[in-house]
Amino acid sequence: MKRPFLVLALSLSVAGTTLFTGCQQKGGDAGKTTTPNTAVTADSGAVATTETSATSTPAATATPTTATAPNQKFGYINSAELLKVMPETKRAEANLEAFVKNLEKQFGGLQSEYQTKITEFQSQEKTMVDAVKETRIRALQDLEQRLQQSQVSGQQQVAKKREDLFKPILDKAEKAVKDVGKENGYDYIFDTNTGSFIYAKESHNIMPLVKAKLGIK
Repeated sequence: MKRPFLVLALSLSVAGTTLFTGCQQKGGDAGKTTTPNTAVTADSGAVATTETSATSTPAATATPTTATAPNQKFGYINSAELLKVMPETKRAEANLEAFVKNLEKQFGGLQSEYQTKITEFQSQEKTMVDAVKETRIRALQDLEQRLQQSQVSGQQQVAKKREDLFKPILDKAEKAVKDVGKENGYDYIFDTNTGSFIYAKESHNIMPLVKAKLGIK
């Protein structure tokens, strides 16, 4: 009998995924959030300000170089560091870990049942008549299929659970950054973790000008 792939590949970490997709995708607003998996990559967890009159274009690097007019106000933040210090993140991580452990327990029971039946079949196979042997083989194949389906289902459940747990945290963090940007007169806020802008003042959105140039109403 073929032995199934029995490793439930479920990730428990929250390290490595971008938190905010950046303003480039929506003109003046930040992009949609994604579920986190963040890696600590910078020292700053607070908004910092820089005023510049440089003429270069934005680059997706650890420090932004941006074309600006005099007196434009720029800030930056490391979204990974921000998520790391939010108390909601630790609670979400603990909740996700408990959820995964429960799934692994269920999967382990099914795996144990399969291994037991495989052992029984192998020890009795030589004395079985063909009809009984075929029936036992079909039963083992059905159980193997259940194992594989359980693994796929478990991965999907973990992905959904992670999204359900972390989306409200991401939304809260992004809203806080945008509020700080508006309340403190920032033109742009740059995310050093993702290399993109989290916040951009709506007045800098050139979509209306480009539509007018193209004759689009």
